[in-house]
Amino acid sequence: MPIIGAFFGLVAGGAFFALNWAAGGFVAAVAALLLVHLLNRFLHIDGLSDLGDGLLSGGNQEKKVAAMKDSRSGAGGIAYVLFFELLSVAALYTLAGEDMGIWLFAPFAAEVLAKTALVTCAASGKPAEGLAGMFVRNTPERAVIPAMALSLLLVVPLGMLLAPTWGCCVFQTLTIILSMLLISILVGYLMAKLAKRNFGMVNGDVLGATNEIARPLILITMIVVMTCLESVL
Repeated sequence: MPIIGAFFGLVAGGAFFALNWAAGGFVAAVAALLLVHLLNRFLHIDGLSDLGDGLLSGGNQEKKVAAMKDSRSGAGGIAYVLFFELLSVAALYTLAGEDMGIWLFAPFAAEVLAKTALVTCAASGKPAEGLAGMFVRNTPERAVIPAMALSLLLVVPLGMLLAPTWGCCVFQTLTIILSMLLISILVGYLMAKLAKRNFGMVNGDVLGATNEIARPLILITMIVVMTCLESVL
């Protein structure tokens, strides 16, 4: 999954870099996010929408699962998609004002680490029926460790290569990356617990939603940690 995230991240980062230089930060942020959704055929957006409908519906687990599986989008689904995607665009737009190295690094790292959150959710969750259930069933808790290692192997070298362009030393760069990784793991774990409490299982919608919720939180973590380091050091 982190390798798949690296592919999406290279596409998003390349688009964000080129369009931020040519058309400005807001256009670049929206276009980079749109490209990722086009590549996965909006499956994760659909999962986020279904999760919102399920969480905001009343009743027991069975009713929540029925609301999540309903093909019609309700207010909960629309609100979840709107606000989490806006957070992603806003975070990228904020980073567009930074130095050029961040334009490539931030989308790349966010996509890789969002997939780490997805793996963590699968490893921590109870499987549902179907293809996604098979993925969850065959993802043991120990799978989080190699996912973390692979994510760091993908993200750290690029961060070290580009960090001098935005004035970060090795310590600052590692602090930023490890903070982003920690948030991705935390989001994945909490999403699994949230899904178990409300739906009794982790299905494809929960996994897709985990990816979409993790992305903006990872980017916001990067912004916050960078700001704190700049004020302290």
